[in-house]
Amino acid sequence: MACSFSSLKTEAGLKELDTHLAGKSFLSGGATATQEDFEWLEKAPTAIDMDKFPHARRWCQHLRALKVNFPLRQWPRAAASGGGGGGGGKEKGKDQANLEGLLPGAEMGKVCTRFPPEPSGYLHIGHAKAAMLNNHYARHYKGKLILRFDDTNPSKEKMEFEESMVKDLGTLQIKPDMVSHTSDHFEKLQQVMQDVIKNGDAYVDDTDVDTMRSERDAGTPSKCRNQSVEENLRRFSEMLKGSEEGLKNCVRGKMDMQSPNKCLRDPVFYRCKTDTPHHKHGFKYKAYPTYDFACPVVDALEGVTHALRTIEYKDRAPMYDWVLKATKSRKVDLVEFAKTQFSYTILSKRKLTWFVENGYVTGWDDPRFPTVQGVLRRGMTVEALHEFVLTQGMSKATSMMEWDKIWAINKQKIDPVVPRYTAVADDAAVLHLDGPAEPFGKMDKKHPKNPEIGERLIMLCKDVYIEQEDAQAIADGEQVTLLHWGNAYVDKLVKKDGKVIEMHGRLNTEGNVKDTKKKIHWVPKLDDQVTPVILRELDHLVTKAKLEDDDDMKSIINPTSLQDTKAIGDPLLKTLAQGDTIQLERRAFYVVDQPHFAPGKTGPMLLIKIPDGKAKDMGMTSKVDPSKLQGASGSTKGEKSGKSDSKPDAKAKAAPEADAKAKAKPKAKAAAGKPAERPLDDVSRLNIKVGKITKVWPHPDAEKLYCEEIDVGEAAPRTIASGLRAHLKQEDMEGQLVIILANLKPRKMQGFESQGMVMCATSKDGKVELMQPPPGSKVGERVMVEGVDMQDPDEKLNEKTGKAPWEVLRPGCVTNSSKQGTYNGAVWKTSAGPVTCKTVADGTISLSSSSSAVELLAVRSFEATQKPSDAQRQALFLRQ
Repeated sequence: MACSFSSLKTEAGLKELDTHLAGKSFLSGGATATQEDFEWLEKAPTAIDMDKFPHARRWCQHLRALKVNFPLRQWPRAAASGGGGGGGGKEKGKDQANLEGLLPGAEMGKVCTRFPPEPSGYLHIGHAKAAMLNNHYARHYKGKLILRFDDTNPSKEKMEFEESMVKDLGTLQIKPDMVSHTSDHFEKLQQVMQDVIKNGDAYVDDTDVDTMRSERDAGTPSKCRNQSVEENLRRFSEMLKGSEEGLKNCVRGKMDMQSPNKCLRDPVFYRCKTDTPHHKHGFKYKAYPTYDFACPVVDALEGVTHALRTIEYKDRAPMYDWVLKATKSRKVDLVEFAKTQFSYTILSKRKLTWFVENGYVTGWDDPRFPTVQGVLRRGMTVEALHEFVLTQGMSKATSMMEWDKIWAINKQKIDPVVPRYTAVADDAAVLHLDGPAEPFGKMDKKHPKNPEIGERLIMLCKDVYIEQEDAQAIADGEQVTLLHWGNAYVDKLVKKDGKVIEMHGRLNTEGNVKDTKKKIHWVPKLDDQVTPVILRELDHLVTKAKLEDDDDMKSIINPTSLQDTKAIGDPLLKTLAQGDTIQLERRAFYVVDQPHFAPGKTGPMLLIKIPDGKAKDMGMTSKVDPSKLQGASGSTKGEKSGKSDSKPDAKAKAAPEADAKAKAKPKAKAAAGKPAERPLDDVSRLNIKVGKITKVWPHPDAEKLYCEEIDVGEAAPRTIASGLRAHLKQEDMEGQLVIILANLKPRKMQGFESQGMVMCATSKDGKVELMQPPPGSKVGERVMVEGVDMQDPDEKLNEKTGKAPWEVLRPGCVTNSSKQGTYNGAVWKTSAGPVTCKTVADGTISLSSSSSAVELLAVRSFEATQKPSDAQRQALFLRQ
C-alpha cells in the first residue's frame, strides 16, 4: 500500500485508513498484498473497533490470516501509484482474471451499470457473479450501480423474493446507489410503444400461440403484419384495457421474418396479463412489456452506460440494439460474459421452485441449494465468493465447472482463522486411563498457528471417548498420542461383535510424540457435560452432471443427498452460535446450523460439513465420498460411498439403478499404509497432475530456464521453473495443457521458487517434448496409471539418496511405440484418455528436460546431506 496515513494508534489515522479501504477487495492467497501492507499492519493496534472502522478491522484480520497461512512468503513492494490496501491495488493477482479495459468507452465517474433480477426466486450463485461484476465496474470507475427489479411478469413475482434479494445483496456487501423497478416506467413504456407503432416498427397480432410459433419457425409473415397503424393503435388500446379483444392480442416488433437468427423474427414486445395481480400495482395494469423491449428502453431512461449480461443472450443482442434505435433511445453498450454453470447443479429458477414446492428441500435456503443463502448456510464465505468471481472475470468461455475450486478458495479463507474442537461418532470406544482422580481443565490454543483466536478449555479425566475407527486400528500394547494431552499405552482392547467396546491403558505424558504412528483425537467421558451433536454431510441433489431443459426431475433426484452421523462433542461446542465456523480435528470444517442453545430447538446441536475442495477427507471416513461430491476425476455420477444411517428425504424417490459397469481387469494393489511407509517403487506415491500453463517468461538469470505460472486447479497458479528454453519456444508453451509432478518440495532455482516440475519426453537423439493430457482433461485432476490401485501420494517426496521414490521410479517411466506415457508398460491416463507426447516414441520421461532432472536431483540430494554453497548450487543449475 504505497499510501501515507497518520499514526494508526489514533482515531484520525484509523479513519483515514478505513476511508481508503472502503472500496477495496481483499483476495485470499494474498494475490495483491504488498510488503507495505504488512509494515502498516505492524503500526496498527491489535484491537480495532468494528463499528467505527469496519474496513480497517477486516483488512487487519485479512493480513494476519495471510501471515499465518504463508509464513515464508516474500511479499512484493507496492507500485509507486499504490492504492493497494492488501487487495485493492490495480495490478491483478496471479489467479485473478483481467477485468480492466473491457468496458468500451468507459470514463471515470461516468460509468453506470445495473443488476436487473426478476423477483421470481432467490438469488443463486449465477446471479451473485452478475451482481458482483456490475458492482466491481461501478466502483472501479467511481460510477453508479442500479438495482432494478424486472417486474414484468406478475404470475411469477412475489414481494418475498424481492425482499430476499435486497437482503442477499447486503450480505454480499453490494450496496446499490439506486433501487428501481421496471414497473416504475410502465406509463412511459406504453407511450414509447405507441410511438413505435405509429412509426410502423411494430404491429398488434391476434395470431394464436401455436400458429405464431410455426410461422416464426418457417419464416412466414403474420396476417397482421401489414395492417394499418390506426388498427394497430386501436388494438393496443384494447390490450391496455384488458378487454376481451385485447386479451387475444400481443405487440410484435416488425424486424425480419427471414432472419437466420430466429430470435429476430418479429419478437413479442407486449402481452396481456390479467389473471394475477402485480405484487406492487395489483390489477392497475393489464398489459406488460416483455424483458426484450423493456430492458433496453429502461436502461436508456435510467442512464445505464454499460449493460452486462451473460453470453447466452448473444443471439438477442441485435434485438437490444434494434429496440434502442426504434425507440430513439440513446446508445447503451452491451458487454457479455460467460454464464456460471456447475456440474450436478440446478440454476433454473423454475426447477428450483419445483424442488421447494414439492418438499424435496427445506426451503430456498436449503444448504444443498445453489442459492446465496444456501451456499452461505453451508459454510461458504462472502470473501470466497468474491474471489471466485474475480478469478472468472468477464471471460466469454462457457464451461461446466466443478465446485472444488470455489470450496478450495473458501478453505483458504477459513483455515487460518477458525477454532479447533473435537467430536467422535456415538459408537465410540471408551479408553480407561490412570488419569486424574477428578476431572480438571487446562487451557490450550484454539488454533495451532493463530494465537489471536484465543484459547479453549480442555477437560482431562480418567476415561475418554475414542473414535471407533481409531480404536479398531490400535493393537494391544501400542503407544499412541492423545492430541493436546500426551502419549498413552493401550494395554488391552475389549471387543464385542467385532466392535471395540472399551480399552484399558496408562498415560505416558513424558513420552515423545515422534515415537508414535497414531495421533488421535478424543472427547472426555463427562456425560453430563459433553455436547450431543449431529454431523451432517451433504451431496448433490441430483445424480446427473449436466441438466437439460426436458429432464424429468423425479428420475434424477439423489435419494441420499443428506447423511447424518450422531456424535459426542467437546463440552465447549455448547458455546457456539448459529453460523459459527469450526474445524473438528481430523474430520472436517463445519458450520453451526443449529446451536445447542436455541429458542424452540428440538433435537441435538447440528453441524453441517463444509466441503474443502479435496477428493479425500482429513481423517475419519466420510459417508459422502468427497471425490464424487467435488466432481473429481474418475467419479461416477450418482455413485455414493459408505453406508447410511439416515433415511432419504421425505419425498425423494430412489434414482434409477445405474447400468452394470463392464468389469475392468483387476488392479495391482498398492501396498497399504501411509505413503512414506510404502515401497519406493510404488508409483502411486507420485502426485502427477494435469496443469495448464497460463504464463511463460525467460528466467532473467539462467539462460536455459523458463519461469512459468501453471494452473493445477488450486486457488492460485503454481510457479514452476523448467529447463526448456533450448527445446521449446515460449509461444509454443503458453496455454498448453501439461503434466506436472506436483509433490516435489519447493526449491529456489536461481532465485525463482519452483513448486513442481513439468514432465517431458526425451528421444534417444535428445529431442524434448511436453507430455500432455488429451483435450477434455480437467485441470488439477490426478494422472492415474492403468491397472494400478492409486493410493494417496506422498505429501512431499523424499529426495535424499536411497529414500527418493522418483529415483527408483524414473527408469520405468517411458513412452511406448504409440507415444503414450507409461510406467513399466502401464499407460498413464486422465479422465479423457492416455497421456501422450507428439512424436517421441520409446523415449524416456523426465522432469523439465532429460538433463535437468538428474542435475536437479543431484542438487537436492547434495543440499540434504552437505548443504552446498550458493556458488556450488548456482553452478549446477546453470548447467541446465
